[in-house]
Amino acid sequence: MPSVSHEAFAEALEPFVGALSLFPIEGSSETRITGYGADAPDESALEAAMGEAAQANAVAAPTVHVVWLPDVDWVAENQAQFEPVRAGRFYIHDSDHMDPPAHGCVPIRVDAATAFGTGHHGTTRGCLEAVDRLIRTDRISAPILDLGCGTGVLGMAAAKALHLPVFASDIDPIAVAKAHENVRINGVSRYMRVYESRGLESLSIRRPGPYGLILANILARPLQRLAPAIAANRRPGAPVVLSGLTREQEAQVLAAYRMQGLSLQARIHHDEWSTLICR
Repeated sequence: MPSVSHEAFAEALEPFVGALSLFPIEGSSETRITGYGADAPDESALEAAMGEAAQANAVAAPTVHVVWLPDVDWVAENQAQFEPVRAGRFYIHDSDHMDPPAHGCVPIRVDAATAFGTGHHGTTRGCLEAVDRLIRTDRISAPILDLGCGTGVLGMAAAKALHLPVFASDIDPIAVAKAHENVRINGVSRYMRVYESRGLESLSIRRPGPYGLILANILARPLQRLAPAIAANRRPGAPVVLSGLTREQEAQVLAAYRMQGLSLQARIHHDEWSTLICR
């Protein structure tokens, strides 16, 4: 099934769930799309939406499973398994792992939460490694944008390592609240501001630009849609880090940015996940 079908089915699922994720199934060309919601969806309407997406993309309709999850505190479960992560110079840990990091590491404390970004996912690790690489090879100018910030881990990494102004945004008010809390805990309130915004629509996000570095760890389809806005709000020559996509989605995402005058500088892979550095 082509990657565009994955995105089409994910978009069809969005109205029925509160959050969703896409994970390639190892050893196959298939992708599992999982949606989570507090209430049971209208299964007939859900199957109809999947059928319409399949017809529009000339592929077979996927199998839909609706499963009730047990009443478990998943955040607490996740915290119990949250081992520290090293990504470049950055050391991501939670409040249960407060031992000092190795010399030269930049520690960032992020507790598992409903917002995305603890350093364990391949896209977050790839972005952190991209930031580390750019710090070593480029002269990053202020300000910096963390677009779709989740927990705020990427913006905090840039703020801690560079001591430059960082502006972060997310469409989810819960993520914005969590990022605010993490900014305070990590002592970067002097440098970092977080706002609720759909893409770059908020004036609070557009006004500080143009940006000397833009970090966007979201999904392939939104990355494509945001290409003109991201290009319009960056300084000439400034790098853009894109993630939240699989290896097979690289070509379609890069095509959108090439149309805006950006080209691929480097790619970082973790399993099936890809992070792209463009400029």
